[in-house]
Amino acid sequence: MRARPTRRARFEWLVLPLLLGIGCAVLYWMAASNDRWHEALDYRRSDIARGELWRLMTAHLMHVNAEHAVLDVAGLFLVAWIFSRELATKRQAFALAIGAAFVDFGLWFFHPEVERYVGLSGALHALFAAGAMGWLLAKSSTDAGSAERTRRTWGAALLIGLVAKLVLEDAGDAFWLHARFDVVTAAHRWGSAGGALYGVVVACMRRRA
Repeated sequence: MRARPTRRARFEWLVLPLLLGIGCAVLYWMAASNDRWHEALDYRRSDIARGELWRLMTAHLMHVNAEHAVLDVAGLFLVAWIFSRELATKRQAFALAIGAAFVDFGLWFFHPEVERYVGLSGALHALFAAGAMGWLLAKSSTDAGSAERTRRTWGAALLIGLVAKLVLEDAGDAFWLHARFDVVTAAHRWGSAGGALYGVVVACMRRRA
């Protein structure tokens, strides 16, 4: 008989989103009070080239305005909740970190035209891709039931939807994005690639276990 999850286990998925949400809120408040924080912490290609490598990490917690911050943090909570059973705190952290690293790598080596970047959306796409890939590639069990098959179907559907979104963004048809701030859509593509790769690696490790 399968043990019921404890209250702590049921709400474990909240830990990292809460910490990151607080971090984003604090940095937004600091930057709104004094623009020098943007000058010091944003991804700025020219400053990174001079050796200010911390920007590769801090840029993901900075935001252009309140709407940008709220959208990213709300999205983080939503995605973490959707994949709460697939991505516990440790896997959330790995997916977000790998996504952020892929964004930094992609922007630096393949998008030299991007001088400035801020926001959590690239890493957030990684979290979504990792969770959906985990659903799609879930280890088969001998008594696989309808719930497992449904989860795989949803994993495939979510990945198809993600790819469609990225294609629309690349074509410049993502009308919902450019309301009050410019969006570096390349970050979404690189973050998604990193998250999908992490999801594949985790699935392979589970199958071998």
